[in-house]
Amino acid sequence: MKTLDCRGLECPLPVVKTKEALKEENVVSTIVDNEIAVENLTKFAKVKNYTVNSKKEGKDYIVEISKGDEEADFEVEYTYADCSLAKPKTVVVCASNVMGSDPDLGAILMKSFIFSLTKQDVLPDEMIFYNEGVKITTTKSETLEDLKYLADNGVEIVSCGTCLDFFHLKEELQVGSVTNMYDIVERMEKADKIIKP
Repeated sequence: MKTLDCRGLECPLPVVKTKEALKEENVVSTIVDNEIAVENLTKFAKVKNYTVNSKKEGKDYIVEISKGDEEADFEVEYTYADCSLAKPKTVVVCASNVMGSDPDLGAILMKSFIFSLTKQDVLPDEMIFYNEGVKITTTKSETLEDLKYLADNGVEIVSCGTCLDFFHLKEELQVGSVTNMYDIVERMEKADKIIKP
């Protein structure tokens, strides 16, 4: 069993670190310091059909997640290539550089959202940025390393050229390519699933 000290870490890091540890261990005990982290770890475990137990010790919480022996011995990682069904096309659409109405909180949430995308088992196929969302793909972004990771791993990233021109950011584009609204509409129309933070 591995023990992780995730006290003080921002969401979604406790889940990300636990998920990574469970790739090597059958049981992981994660120490966190707030109930939201406990809820997030519990939801993660339930989605994966893992066993989860939590308890409070002083001001902290200990969340123990177990994959179980049967899964550890016989787990098979299936990919879309293993079946005749085509992989559904997933497109992430970002029309803003923040999530929600509060600009400070929204910037933190958007940074966390894009970081969380890098930790998914299946990455999106495309990411489309328009309106103020194009600020995320330029030098003004705090998430460039995560976007570059996604691009390096096959995620196609495009930004609206009209929007880049409007904000005087065309020369500052750091990741992906420039596109137009006609192409954006076509990409969204062909998507099986659109995720909009």
